Amino acid sequence: METYRLKNIAILILLLLNAFLLTLLGYQHMQSRQSDSDTVEQLRVLFSGNQLSLADSVDPLQPVLSPMTLSRNTETEADMADMLLGGGAEGASQGGGIYSYTSAAGSLQFRSGGSFDSIQLSLPVTDISDFAISFCESFGYQDIDIQLAGSGGTVTAIQYVADVPILGCGLTLVFRDGSLTEVSGAHISLENAALSSEEQLTCVSALVRFLDYRSSAGIICSEVSSVSCIYYLVESSSTLTPVWQVETDTYTYLVDAASGDVSRL
Repeated sequence: METYRLKNIAILILLLLNAFLLTLLGYQHMQSRQSDSDTVEQLRVLFSGNQLSLADSVDPLQPVLSPMTLSRNTETEADMADMLLGGGAEGASQGGGIYSYTSAAGSLQFRSGGSFDSIQLSLPVTDISDFAISFCESFGYQDIDIQLAGSGGTVTAIQYVADVPILGCGLTLVFRDGSLTEVSGAHISLENAALSSEEQLTCVSALVRFLDYRSSAGIICSEVSSVSCIYYLVESSSTLTPVWQVETDTYTYLVDAASGDVSRL
């Protein structure tokens, strides 16, 4: 009987302890949410005091991206060259991180930082729009802009990774007389990419930096309509750097999440 009572007491103690821990976690979560709410409110008051409003859709608590160090993927480069050169391209290293692909249609050069361009290219294309869209979908390019006039024109796009656009990873295709004649742009692969643990500016801190920049640079704008964290390709170091893209009612600005530097897009 005594053993039975001791077991019940032990169970009751465990239940009370679990209830206490759950209550403590709930209190801490509530405090955290209250602190976040206070921070957002203080930010909006700060902006309002400087005659600048934050759109209701702006989320100052959204997470920041992590920097990434990239590794080159020559297989992807070969696949891109195969499609842009009509197949049968032969690859060769040119030294200095440059790799070239050549076929009867012309040549493409890929650099270690991600950029590429064409040399004396002439690839007949039956349907320009279908060709461009197929290429973009195959290699992660979105925001496709097709500007055609007859059998020629230009197609531009930007690469995305995990629904995040990468500044500096654009694509331009030029067509003349039904043939692809120029290619330029950049492309990155996330295969074997390494995430960095370096601390980055939060959205709140980035908005405060922008507000300071607006005051010191004499920028004229009355509303921040949207804020999002995107990537910027630094070719010299093969890294993706997070930047906060701040859209206002006049221009779009970038706040470097590492340095806090502000620039106009």
